[in-house]
Amino acid sequence: MTPSPKIAPEALADSAAEFARGAGAILLGLFGKRVEVDYKNKAKTDPVSEADTASQDFLSKAIVAKFSDHAVLGEETSKDKEEAKREGEKEVPDYLWILDPLDGTKNFLNGLSVWGCSVGVLYKGRPVAGAIFTPEPSSSGGTIYRAWEGGGAFRESHPIQVAEDGKPTGKRIASLPGAYWTQFRPTGPLKSSLGEVRAPGSIAYELALVARGGLHYALFGAPSIWDVAAGVLIVKEAGGRPVIRQNGTDR
Repeated sequence: MTPSPKIAPEALADSAAEFARGAGAILLGLFGKRVEVDYKNKAKTDPVSEADTASQDFLSKAIVAKFSDHAVLGEETSKDKEEAKREGEKEVPDYLWILDPLDGTKNFLNGLSVWGCSVGVLYKGRPVAGAIFTPEPSSSGGTIYRAWEGGGAFRESHPIQVAEDGKPTGKRIASLPGAYWTQFRPTGPLKSSLGEVRAPGSIAYELALVARGGLHYALFGAPSIWDVAAGVLIVKEAGGRPVIRQNGTDR
């Protein structure tokens, strides 16, 4: 496979923001309306809606039109097992766009304005740029968070940074899964206090809030790559420290 031409991370972040804003406009147009819904599991607890697929369709086409030699991985790409196996055996280009077209689908379907659209860019497996659209009001309709490797993090055009508090406190809020007590055993500074806890229900939205200091921290059980590909970089560039805990060890 011919290597993809190297692109400046800032230019990738600008494109990610452009794509995320376009998808966000589609989502805002469908928010609060009756949309078709299907489910990924028999228990019908994991919905995928017309809004999810419309957003991903827009994103995929926009990315391929501008970066024809890049690859795209989206949450709502439906494949049977054999097709997924063949896809996994393909050689991946240097640049891989990771999409969560609508993170927080349950919130979206129930009229709760806590959801996001995440567009992350990996270069040879490393996050180098990303953008998240949230429905927070702005003059342009919704809000874009973006970052690129070594360039800092921004909410629209304004630089952002994580909260400076060293330890959890009741004056700050943090996000944990609704059933966090079954997934986590607090240690270190969290053992004495978790702070004021919320369960927003959208990882992309939560990471954006952590990056701008709206949330002190956020804990997730087992996020998928499309949940965090953009948000982890945005938090890191905002001065935060993303941590993966695996087999009792922080990485």
